[in-house]
Amino acid sequence: MAGLRGPKMTIVEDRRTPGRRERKKAERRAAIISVARKAFQESGFDGASMEVIAEDSDISPATLYNYFPSKSELLFSILEEDLSSLSDRISNIVVDAKINPKLLIFNIMNKYFYWFNDYDRGLIRQFAADAIRSPQFHGRSYHHLESLMIMHIEGLLKRMVECGNLKSGLDIKNSARLIFNIGNSEFYAFITSDDLSVDTILDRINNQIDLAIIGIG
Repeated sequence: MAGLRGPKMTIVEDRRTPGRRERKKAERRAAIISVARKAFQESGFDGASMEVIAEDSDISPATLYNYFPSKSELLFSILEEDLSSLSDRISNIVVDAKINPKLLIFNIMNKYFYWFNDYDRGLIRQFAADAIRSPQFHGRSYHHLESLMIMHIEGLLKRMVECGNLKSGLDIKNSARLIFNIGNSEFYAFITSDDLSVDTILDRINNQIDLAIIGIG
């Protein structure tokens, strides 16, 4: 009826701005990743407990699963973050025009393998398996790193052609993929054998790259 008013409603506003909420969420996510990284390194994938990670992060298991729906997702997020940092370091070493391009190719492989060597190989096997099983999701960072490495090798081979170290008319794209595949095949040998040292793998890679460059040159 006209003239009658219902109870006055009070709207309670969330005084936290979207920027602040997102910042707090990012901070909590970073804290979880820091705790989980330590747990995976100390206990391996199977030994790390989501409940313990939640407790050490001062959150409930339900909150942890809101951020990371599974332990595989959590591991992938850690390695994805670290792969981004590795990509930046690889990009930085490639821009140094003073270093011999062939040596830079070796340096890329060194960065790649020493990064993986910092992790328990069981974690890397789990990461690689997830990338193969879910290429559209888990594989995105791994394949991004692959594409980045191939692109850098292409650029370095092009510089070697320009300097006269390799023949003109070289099929740079396929030559770069050939060199990348040397490293990639040794990567799978590395993660499937705990007895192989990173130095042994890198010696094998460097010898094969030398032969490849002689062959394509």
